[in-house]
Amino acid sequence: MSPAQGIDVPHLLTGLTNEESKNVELMEYLLECAEHVGKGKFELALQVLDLCTRLSSQTGNPIQRVGYYFSSALRQRIELQKTRRGGGLEEEDDHRKPIESDMTVTLPDKSAMEFRTRVPFYTASQLAAVQILMENVAGEKRIHVIELRICSGMPMIALMQAVASSPNSIEMLRITALAHDAAEERFIRGSGRRLVGFARGMGLPFSFNVVRIWEPPSAAHKDKLGLEPREATVVLAEYALSRMVTKPNRLEAMMKLIRSIRPRVMVVIETEANHNAPDFGHRFVETLFTAGAYFDCLASCMEGNEAARAVMESRYLNDRIRNILVAEGEKRVARDVKIGVWRKYFARFGMLEISVRGLGLQHANLVIRSSPFAGSCLVALDRKSLMIGWKDMPLLFVSAWKFMKAIPH
Repeated sequence: MSPAQGIDVPHLLTGLTNEESKNVELMEYLLECAEHVGKGKFELALQVLDLCTRLSSQTGNPIQRVGYYFSSALRQRIELQKTRRGGGLEEEDDHRKPIESDMTVTLPDKSAMEFRTRVPFYTASQLAAVQILMENVAGEKRIHVIELRICSGMPMIALMQAVASSPNSIEMLRITALAHDAAEERFIRGSGRRLVGFARGMGLPFSFNVVRIWEPPSAAHKDKLGLEPREATVVLAEYALSRMVTKPNRLEAMMKLIRSIRPRVMVVIETEANHNAPDFGHRFVETLFTAGAYFDCLASCMEGNEAARAVMESRYLNDRIRNILVAEGEKRVARDVKIGVWRKYFARFGMLEISVRGLGLQHANLVIRSSPFAGSCLVALDRKSLMIGWKDMPLLFVSAWKFMKAIPH
């Protein structure tokens, strides 16, 4: 079986160990299988997929584990496509369920806590975001943070600590979290109660509110936010905008709502990847490389806690891989796009990218340098925004934006 044509995979088998040679072979077979799937050549794909399965293992090295989950996703996509061709009814199953969390991980179990503690990316990105927010409300007595999506709640805890330790006494810190449905509202209210208790322990004047946003967001929602003229208002969008890519009208309405607020700054944290390519082959390659970086990262950062690592791979990463590669339409909610796409989109709303070179960059570097895996982490600037990743692979970005007075035409 020859490797996939037109895909650049290095043939460096000379001098490799037997395990390394098999890893390269597995990657080539996965790419070849994906190429056949993309062209609808399912019988050929299944032949190659059998070779992938033989070289894969859920408990093997990181490449073998990647092969295991991607082989499973490919097989599920083939079954689904064959069912559609035959005019059969699709069954609803887990591999096409919507993904509601990103690598911030909202799971409240010990595995997720272990992940957040050991992997430095997310602490670095969140502290960088908090510092950018603080720079834009320096000296203010009343601060209002509008959070488009509460994930772990960690950025707001860090913000509260920063406000409490500020030399300027504060009269009120208000956080307004947006919710899109009843289930999300319940989750957010639980996070809010924890934040209220945390603020009380610090003696910090604090208010927390949840605002339900209907479909689509409209100017009427601005009144529900309870904006006050004396407040310095800022917006944090942590893995929130990419969730709306499947609903462009909703995303545009949300952007118009934010623009009407005219915040001091809007800080965006998103995944730096192109998981939204319409062509299956391109989407597969991008997902394979990104997932490979995560599996390699987890193997290093969670060494010694194999149980927690296995949970993160099988529960979170596996869900995302299957959603990206198997689901279609609105069920494929994992549609990350790179910062270049967001730049063009934000320009439509008169948004101006501002530099994160100040305390945001410093805090990200401090977190990474204090990690035992600093040598493997990537911290770099892309124009004015911050890229954070594993080895040479950017995995997420932090960017800051202000609204110009007029939208350019």
